[in-house]
Amino acid sequence: MGTLICEIVTPERLVFSEEVYFVSVPATEGDVGMLVRRAPFMSTLRCGVVRVKKEENSEAIPFAVAGGYVETDGHKVVVLADRAEVIGKLDLESVREARADNEKKLATISEDDSRAAFFRDEVTWYTLLETQLTQKH
Repeated sequence: MGTLICEIVTPERLVFSEEVYFVSVPATEGDVGMLVRRAPFMSTLRCGVVRVKKEENSEAIPFAVAGGYVETDGHKVVVLADRAEVIGKLDLESVREARADNEKKLATISEDDSRAAFFRDEVTWYTLLETQLTQKH
């Protein structure tokens, strides 16, 4: 069938860049799968999991992403994410501690405090990571 280039990029770093068989992304309108020669597509991303298969029958490599955009021309998929992490490289205990720390901070401030949205986003991010880590292991 062929391969396409997949790049997952954040403002800080290149997270992943390889030839792959299949990519699935959490687009705003729902999960979207992409193979080589797919019609051009562009969308915003919601907080979720990008799944990449290097070969047709290989296990998917999961990447947690938070916000951003995805674009493909049928030969290359570019995920421009606000945040992205390879789920398999994360430490569950560290993720749980970060979630708990952000929940405590959120609980100590009022809803109209300008920091509340930031702490809510952090709790959502670490909850996603924890959920993915506990589902796999």
